[in-house]
Amino acid sequence: MNDTTRDLKNSDEIDETLKHTFSEILDFLPDATFIIDKHSKIVAWNKAIEELTGVKADEIIGKSSFEYSKPIYGDKRPILIDLALKSQTEMEKNYISYDHNGDTITVETFVPYLKKGGIYIWAKARPLYNTNGKVIGAIETIRDITHQKLTERNLQERVKELNCLFQITKLLNNPNISIDEILIGTLESIRSGWQYPEILCARLLFNGKEFKTNNFKQTPWSLKYQTMVKEKDLSLEVYYLEDKPFLNEEKELLEEIAGELKVVLFYKLEWII
Repeated sequence: MNDTTRDLKNSDEIDETLKHTFSEILDFLPDATFIIDKHSKIVAWNKAIEELTGVKADEIIGKSSFEYSKPIYGDKRPILIDLALKSQTEMEKNYISYDHNGDTITVETFVPYLKKGGIYIWAKARPLYNTNGKVIGAIETIRDITHQKLTERNLQERVKELNCLFQITKLLNNPNISIDEILIGTLESIRSGWQYPEILCARLLFNGKEFKTNNFKQTPWSLKYQTMVKEKDLSLEVYYLEDKPFLNEEKELLEEIAGELKVVLFYKLEWII
């Protein structure tokens, strides 16, 4: 008899149907899952949550006082499974997303304590009832969705970069626009292509002239691209006003924008001459 089965049989709050169901299937669930009784004592802790947290079932089953939150969040406190037993509106703000449908709560959140660098998790919790409809505990299931979230974020960033490049390309394709208007318009469009546009500033230097965003300030967190157009210096610089990382794709975007500018400015100068 495994620890899950033994503890379920020792809990007089859980009826025979639940004992049989949980003892047969819990360890086969692919998602990390655990169960508490109505007194917040841990009565089940499956293999997937052992792998996620590094805590074995026999080390934690039977414990209470929010011991189940410590392996997940790093401290003892109420978490999602407790909301399934007793609603606490003030806790909803702790999650990236929060959905309460009937007696089932589904959330997404970032957990810095789990694994190096933290992970994004999807979690679902709901009360457990006996055959008389009495609440006897609660169950929570946790899934690591870090890869999914990072993929979504990367796609969002690529869309932003493409939109930025499209706006600038549209500007550059205007045959009646002046060189100064090209440089000013590029600066107005450039901010939308980066991860943190609200703290981004930029500057363009060309042929001795300086063009910069209203919030421009030189900081240590920068990307720069320099080239020549008909022996005239062209420099494009972007800065974060706070310590934020630049993506490799953002470096490529800056180079692509500068490359587009170089071609258009070359032909503009040819026409002027």
